[in-house]
Amino acid sequence: MKAVIMAGGEGSRLRPLTCTLPKPMARILGKPIIEYIFDLLLSNGITQAAVTLGYLPHIVEKQYENGYKNMQLEFIREDEPLGTAGSVKNAASDFGEPFIVISGDALCNFDIQKIVTYHKARGAMITIAATDAADPREYGIVKTDRESRVTGFLEKPSWSQAVSSLANTGIYIINPECLDLIPKGKKYDFAADLFPMMLERDMPVYCYRCSDYWCDVGNIEAYLKCQRDVFDGKIKPPVSPTASGIYSEKGLPKGNYSVVPPVYIGEETEIEDGAVIGPYTVIDSKCFIGAGAKVRYSVVLENSWLASNSSVTGALVCSGAALKSGAQMFENSVAGSGSVIGSGASVKPNIHIWPGKLVGAGASVASNVKYGSVRAEYLSESGVDERCGARLNAETCVRLGAAVGSSGNGKKIGVAGDGSKTACMLRLAVEAGLVGAGSTVWDFGECFEAQLNFLVNFCGLGSGLFVSGKNSREVRICGEGGLSIPRRFEREIESGMSKCEFKEISEDEIKGISDMSGVKLLYNQELMKQAPYGLQGTGACVECENESIKTLLENCIMRLGGHESDEIKLVIDGSGTRLSAVCGGEKIEYEKLLALCCLNEMRNGRDIAVPYDAPAFLDLLAEENGRKAYRYLSTPADNSDSSARRLAAKQIFVRDGLFLAVKLLSVAKERDKSIARLLSELPEKYIVRKSVRIGFSPSNLAAVVGEGGAQTDNGFEGIKLVKSGGRLLVIPERSGERVRVLAEADSMEAADELCADIEEKLNSASQI
Repeated sequence: MKAVIMAGGEGSRLRPLTCTLPKPMARILGKPIIEYIFDLLLSNGITQAAVTLGYLPHIVEKQYENGYKNMQLEFIREDEPLGTAGSVKNAASDFGEPFIVISGDALCNFDIQKIVTYHKARGAMITIAATDAADPREYGIVKTDRESRVTGFLEKPSWSQAVSSLANTGIYIINPECLDLIPKGKKYDFAADLFPMMLERDMPVYCYRCSDYWCDVGNIEAYLKCQRDVFDGKIKPPVSPTASGIYSEKGLPKGNYSVVPPVYIGEETEIEDGAVIGPYTVIDSKCFIGAGAKVRYSVVLENSWLASNSSVTGALVCSGAALKSGAQMFENSVAGSGSVIGSGASVKPNIHIWPGKLVGAGASVASNVKYGSVRAEYLSESGVDERCGARLNAETCVRLGAAVGSSGNGKKIGVAGDGSKTACMLRLAVEAGLVGAGSTVWDFGECFEAQLNFLVNFCGLGSGLFVSGKNSREVRICGEGGLSIPRRFEREIESGMSKCEFKEISEDEIKGISDMSGVKLLYNQELMKQAPYGLQGTGACVECENESIKTLLENCIMRLGGHESDEIKLVIDGSGTRLSAVCGGEKIEYEKLLALCCLNEMRNGRDIAVPYDAPAFLDLLAEENGRKAYRYLSTPADNSDSSARRLAAKQIFVRDGLFLAVKLLSVAKERDKSIARLLSELPEKYIVRKSVRIGFSPSNLAAVVGEGGAQTDNGFEGIKLVKSGGRLLVIPERSGERVRVLAEADSMEAADELCADIEEKLNSASQI
């Protein structure tokens, strides 16, 4: 008798295990599933088999190019999917006797000879091996009459239709004449096409009920269960036990560690002192288990590395993966082949890390990682985006909302979005998390980021969340006053998202979501106030990728008496926070425009409050005018900048591009001077900004950039350097992976040179 072994499936439900190998090559106690099938066939006297291949065929072919034991193997590749029946026709076209079809990725110990005897006795053309399933909804169900003749099929039925518990195992005895019923070169399936057609023609299809073990290794949970079933004796283990419940290829490794049976330990595996292995644990060949590590109810595949004090419970570690010191994995989680779980990191239950992906030290992973990497930080420079490592989806947004709502700033929250469908979906998820944490939510609807920051400030809210979805998914977070969030708030968000532990509230504590979209008119009113004497006779045009910002600013200028003209082009970014201008063909950067308006404030007897990385020459201007330039930090760890923040809440033009634009035009009109003449009153300074990736800890920044006799000043934020050519400010970004460099000098050439010099130092230090 011959066999056709179906081994071409991708095993998509077994990913990430099957990302790098075909499903039949997944190992059970150190032995590929397909070898269990080979041995089953050999034990039933079958020594010839055709193996159908589709997904990663070269791996199977290379492993068994000389056959298996005394079994002859012929490999049949499918250039195009032919379906289950079409694949068998392609592989068994020259078979002249009844043959068996069996899956290469399901574990079983059926007595094939009994099924063959039954097949012949019934005069069947096809006999289907079936078994009772506890939950028939996951399988194709076979309906039979009293004589076990098949009368119908149901594919993955609901409970209301699951009138039979007989699950089709995909194991068939087939007479060769049945192959003539299958069209050649066409996709054709047994259950969907061939069997129904044979029933219509009243051809004898029978069902043989098997009581022996069978397991469809369909997903990660089933794969882990199969390992336990082998330990429990439902399938013969690949090696004999060296002691009760202990299976090892060549004896246990040396060392003072604990083994709790049943366990399987492959050859050339090292286990250090204090480790605890088992129960129900597989450690495959050439693995390393560090001191104090604990591996329970888990499978660790070949060439994996588990550092000291790591812990794996009910999880799967794929080949070549590594867990660093103190890393943890929980039930049904998977570390894909070659992935790295960083020191102290935690992979939550049912979370899958794709092959080659990196989970940073201390990170807590609560969603699957297919793209990029995951760091412990959940926040980027201004909020949550996909640079943080995980996909920004509805689940992440619910957790973010719950974390913000559970924080000290979470009593009253403003939420808005950019109007895209994606942003609307994510905004609803954020609001669900906020409401679930007991927050009062003010929904401002569609607007732009600068507008939300204003509304948070104007309405006295604890924080604001602005959701973007048009170009990329992002949730930007502002704190009180519409300013950047302090470190305390940042830590509360990161802790909440990491631990997934949020406030639980009662029915009476749940507050509604207030529609505050009409309040946006306040922004327009306050914007008009930036030009208290109007803009009669002022000409300007607006350029912005955000059409609503462009329209709003143009309407404001016209209502103030201005008109459209290319004399001054106001260029605003899509968030409404940053302004530059073009006058007489010359581009004027934000820093110079900010300085013009700040100088006007000082001349009117007012102090100013600017971000910490605003140009240093603003301090000189303040001193010359008898005023003070306060500076607030991007992420303050204390209240040292509280005075600056209180003042900044009143000076919206510093961080709002539209307010700055109207104020700039107003200053020019009040002083009856062109923008060019106003610029001439500023010091001749040039600014260059750059973001540079670093490969060292930001705590070493002073040592790296403070060489060569330069003066350093730790100050409040980052490192200040004063050199003969000008000034430098180097500030680490929130992630710690990059730094912002601001060079300020008397000429653009000198500023460029300062920036290039410091970038070279940073790059050199990163390569050490």
